[in-house]
Amino acid sequence: MPETLLSRVPVEQLPEDFQRLRESSIAVAGDGDRLEVFGHHPALYRWYQSNFYGAVFDNGSPDMRVDRKWKELIRLKLSLTNGCFVCNAHNVPAAAAAGYSQAQIDAMDDEDSPLFTPQEQAVLALGRLFAIADPDPSLTPDLYARLSAHFSDAEILELGFVATILSGWTKLVFAYGLITRECPIGSPERTMTPSQTHLS
Repeated sequence: MPETLLSRVPVEQLPEDFQRLRESSIAVAGDGDRLEVFGHHPALYRWYQSNFYGAVFDNGSPDMRVDRKWKELIRLKLSLTNGCFVCNAHNVPAAAAAGYSQAQIDAMDDEDSPLFTPQEQAVLALGRLFAIADPDPSLTPDLYARLSAHFSDAEILELGFVATILSGWTKLVFAYGLITRECPIGSPERTMTPSQTHLS
C-alpha cells in the first residue's frame, strides 16, 4: 500500500463515481488509494480522466490526429521506464488489446529490437525522451527525421503532449506517495500475459 502524508477521504464519503473508480482499480491492481486522496479535489481527477484521457488520449476530440495505437505504445514505454506499478497494471493489457504482442511488451527496453517496425522504434525512442529520469531531454535531428518519416509535425506535437501529461502525472503520484512503485531492477509482472497481471 502506498504511503502518503496527505489525508484520505473515507470511502463512504467519496463521490459515487470515485467509489466506482476505486473499486475498479482495486480489482485490477489491488490499489485504489489515489482516489481516496483525490476525493479532496474531485475536479482535478475528473479533468485528467475526461479532458486528457477522454478528449486527447482516447481521441474523443475530433481535433486529435494520432491513432490511439501509438499513444498506447508511448504510454507503456513510459510506465515501464518510470516504474509505475498501477499504471502498468492498466497499460500492459491495454497495449495487448491495441495489438502489441507479449514478445513486444517484453522487449520494450530494447527499442531497436527487430520485433518493432521503424515507426514503432521511433515512438519508443520518443517515449524514452519523456521519461521522468531523463535529466536533459532533447529532440535530436536524427530522432526528428525518424519520426517525420511517419508522422506530421502536428502528430509529433500530439505524441509529445501525451507523453508530457503521462510523465507529469507519474511524477505527481510518486512525489505525493499515492501509488506503488515497481522495483527499479524490474518486475515479474512484465513477463506475464495480460490475463495473469495483477496490475491497475
